[in-house]
Formats: sequence, structure tokens, C-alpha cells
Amino acid sequence: MLRIFRHYLPIPTLVLGFTETVLVALAFYSAAPLVRAQYQFQNWDVAAALALVIALVAIVAMMSVGLYNSDVFLDHRLMAVRTLLALALVVPATLLTVLLLRHFVDIGPDISAMWYLRATSIWLICVIITRTAFLKISSLEIFKTPIVVLGSGSRAKSIKVMAESARTLRFVPVAFVNACSDPRHVDCLDVSFDGNGDAESLAKLVRKLRAQEIVLATDDRRGLPVHQLLECKLAGIRIVDYLDFCERETGRVDLDALRPSWFIFSDGFRTGPVTDFTKRSFDCAVSVVMLILVLPILLLTALAIKLESNGPILYRQERVGLRGRQFVLLKFRSMRVDAERDGMPQWARKRDPRVTRVGAWIRLLRIDELPQLVNVLRGDMSFVGPRPERPLFVEQIAREVPFYLERHSVKPGVTGWAQINYPYGASIEDARQKLSYDLYYLKNRGVFLDLVVLTQTVRVILWPTGAR
Repeated sequence: MLRIFRHYLPIPTLVLGFTETVLVALAFYSAAPLVRAQYQFQNWDVAAALALVIALVAIVAMMSVGLYNSDVFLDHRLMAVRTLLALALVVPATLLTVLLLRHFVDIGPDISAMWYLRATSIWLICVIITRTAFLKISSLEIFKTPIVVLGSGSRAKSIKVMAESARTLRFVPVAFVNACSDPRHVDCLDVSFDGNGDAESLAKLVRKLRAQEIVLATDDRRGLPVHQLLECKLAGIRIVDYLDFCERETGRVDLDALRPSWFIFSDGFRTGPVTDFTKRSFDCAVSVVMLILVLPILLLTALAIKLESNGPILYRQERVGLRGRQFVLLKFRSMRVDAERDGMPQWARKRDPRVTRVGAWIRLLRIDELPQLVNVLRGDMSFVGPRPERPLFVEQIAREVPFYLERHSVKPGVTGWAQINYPYGASIEDARQKLSYDLYYLKNRGVFLDLVVLTQTVRVILWPTGAR
């Protein structure tokens, strides 16, 4: 895993993305000479720059449909469907890019349809080649980091379950070592950690197993073999804490192992005037652009809601925001006017009978959330952040889920890391699972992670799993 701007990205995926960027750029560039005589490209450098820009647009389109997500590499049919959908996005995106750049690049008065046909055909061939090759080699162990897990208790068992249940993880535990009087929940090795033992016994074991990393996953730190670990550290062997390991590999935080010290001593949760100004500028810019782009959708949705039933078009609801302050959240009304006749908030249910016919569609496509762009411009919300909950639900969840109120240290968002990684939440347990993703976002937030979330939100809209 490679950490870029505090966000972890799999190295194989980065290699694949770089390879496809180069190949797609070459594909568009190779198509350019077929029309260069007609459109009079000034020089090869201009054609190369244009090809690279178009290639980056194509890669973003591929990212937005989830072609770089780990689940795609486990299902050939899913990869085929998303490749075709990416193709449907690449063609208009390419056309729009060239139309925007034609004022800066002399490519002639017209644009040849054959140029796009050749370019996109070559793009599709390149994607098929790279994906086929990646599927062939991604299952090899060379792409997985061999680790030694120090511990045999519940945390060590969690790592074992994690490794056995997900073929897409980038590690393989080669041994579990008993330490700190942990209960034996997994098969483990015994290494002498007493004062009379060999101080390098753990380092020798790691070298013998050709492991690259030691994960400290003991349930209790009392009796930790400090001298053994020091020798490993001096020998160049990486040592990582269990919480940091889970965060890196899963993009979430293990709430069962979380302690207040993690918030205090971790290298995240950065904020300040520069960070806040950058975040606010990003929110305003994205919201204004989105409002302009979706204005026709907003008008059509408002008309459909009004024609279907009497009542307000917008639904106003109290939500909890930054530092626990309440604000009025705006949404398109998707339920009957009398949805909460008793005045008590209710969790949304599958096939909720309170949802109208228009409401079902706008919920499925997330159109009901679009008025929240106004909340972003007002400063109540951010474009990316934890989803705001209603005050009564916050009180209920906070009583049962530790550290839940910490998510209010940042502004809530229209979309978020939890929203793109976990289905719609409508229970205490769902709120707990989403909190594990929200805490990852709070710790590693920044413009880069916001861009990742923004791109992946397109995939959530196209594959609306869990919408209610």
C-alpha cells in the first residue's frame, strides 16, 4: 500500500492505472496522425499533450464507474458491464474535452467521427489487454505482503478472518506468534521472550519466513517483548500497530480495538486555517458547478413532485452538524406529507410504504439529496463528510456506540467515505459500521480524499445499492 496525501492506495491498482493512462494516451495519439493532414496539428508535442489530457479524462471516467475497485477483479461479468458503461462515458467526455480544447489547439474546423471511432476502439482494446493481464497476475503471491502477527487473541483472529474472507486484500499472514499471555484463538508459534532467551529469536523467525512486516495484534500490551521488537526494528523489519494495519488494509477503523489514545497520538485529524480555507473553497466550487449542471434535473424533479401529490416540494428536517449544532437540511420530498403523523422520527425501511412513486425513483438515483448543495453554500454542510443524522437518532446512537459524537468535529457532507463504502444505514448497527469509515475520513481527510469520494460517488449513483 502506498500512502498519498494520508490516503492509502494499493500499489497494484496504481500500477494498473499508470499503465492504462500511458496506453490510452498512446491510443489517442496513434489515432491523431490519421487526421493530422486534414486538421493540421501544429507539431507532435501538441498532439501528445492533447492525447494525454484525453487519456486522463478517460481514466477518471473509468474510476467513476468503479473499474479500479477490488470487487471488479473478482467478477468478470461485473468488469465487462462496467467497461461498457465506462465506454459510454468516455466517448462524450472525450468529445467535450476536445471541444473545450479546440480554442487552444489548432485541430481544424470540424471533428471527424472516424477519429473518435478509431480512438475509442483502440482504448477498448487496451483496457481488455491490461485487465486480462492484471487478472492473470493479480492472484500471484508476489502482490501480497507476507506478515507475522504478534498475538493469538481476538485481534489476531480478526486478521485471520480478514485474510480468509477477502481475496482482494494485499497481505498474507505466514505465522501467528503467541505473546503477552493472549488466549489462543488461532494456531500460533511459541517464541521465547524471557530475559534468558535469544534477543534476536523473533527477527530470525521473521527472516526465516521471509516476512516483510510484523503486526502488533496482542489483546494486552503488558509483557510485550520490547527488546525482541527493538532488534527487529534495527534489522529493518517494519512494525505496525493493529489499528494502523486495519486502517491501511480496509479503509476503516476497528471500533472494538479503539481507545482514546488513538485520537491523541495518531498522525491525523489535522486542521487549521489553511486546511479549513482549502476545504471551504473546494466545497463552494464543486457546489456551484453541480448546481449549474443539475439545474434541469432540479426543475423536472420539482415539477414531478408537485404533479403527483399536494404538499411542499422541499422537505426541511433538523439535523446535527458541526460541534453538535443543529441546522435545517433541505431535501426533495420523497414521502407522503403525513409520513410522521405521530411526530416521532422513524428509520427508513426497505420498500417503505410512506415513499411516493416519484420519491422511490429520486431516492434510488439520490436526486432527493441535491437540494443539500444549498446547505453547502450556506456553510451548514461540506460537500464531503459524515452524513448528518437527526437529533433523536444521534442521542440513541451515542448511548450505544462509543466515540460516535467525535464525527461532529467536522461538517457533515452530502456524500462521504462511509456512503461510498457501506450501504444505506437504518439501524444502530449500521450507524456503528458507518462510524468506522467516518473515523477513517476524519483522520485522513483532505482535498485528495475528497476528490476520491467525489469520483466514486458516481459509481454509487449508477449502482444504487441500499437506497431507501
